[in-house]
Amino acid sequence: MDKLIHTALNSLNNARVRQNVSSQNLANAQVPGFRGDEVGGRFGSIFLESDDTLNTRVFTKQSEPGLFSDLQGELRQTGEQTDVAVTGKGYFLIEGKDGELGLSRRGDLTVGMDKTLRNGADVPVLDTSLTPIVMPAFKKLFVSESGQIFIQPAGTPAGTRILVNQLALTSGDGLDLEKDVDGTIRPRGGFIREEFNADQNVRLKQGYLETSNVSVFDELINNTEIQKQYQLNVKLIALAKEMDEAGSALMRLPNN
Repeated sequence: MDKLIHTALNSLNNARVRQNVSSQNLANAQVPGFRGDEVGGRFGSIFLESDDTLNTRVFTKQSEPGLFSDLQGELRQTGEQTDVAVTGKGYFLIEGKDGELGLSRRGDLTVGMDKTLRNGADVPVLDTSLTPIVMPAFKKLFVSESGQIFIQPAGTPAGTRILVNQLALTSGDGLDLEKDVDGTIRPRGGFIREEFNADQNVRLKQGYLETSNVSVFDELINNTEIQKQYQLNVKLIALAKEMDEAGSALMRLPNN
């Protein structure tokens, strides 16, 4: 009975982890460029043991946290000059609130109070020198496929275009990427700013936004399966309790 109960408890814990991941995905389903979290990866085993005893309880252990889906989200046309989508693989370089480098697919850009170019999460997007992009006053904004930023300055004739900077972009090739604890995508072990070079092997599309790659329908189906798994394992625990009580009753000596 001991093994059955602990197997059921382990399954309940797995269901809890899956439920947390699914809830996180559903909560961010409308966030542009969001990459859905995943449960999976290489698994090992944990044994509960003590001296001079057999290894009787085994639990699965996830060895790869931070997994996420790299599927392309839908590209939706917005017509906004500050909306930019990555087509195919690749990421924008951003600087987190703690000053640490990160990667993002989010391209709903705005100009902050400090004149820096920021995404919808209010974090600066970086240029090819990995510094925040400071924007001069402009009437129109143009972003090329390669990430070059042109503007028509305020007060200038129509058709005027001035190159002001270039977005830092990376394809992610050769990087072992994961989602960090703050939800930002980074290489395992983090960035070394002085050694990292953005390869610029990415193509952009202005006037479009990439939606999250979370399928709400799939997540709702997944939630239903999780609930069924939870109910099944609760019944297993109750069954193990009944079997244990029945076995104890059989072991009792009859009253004289």
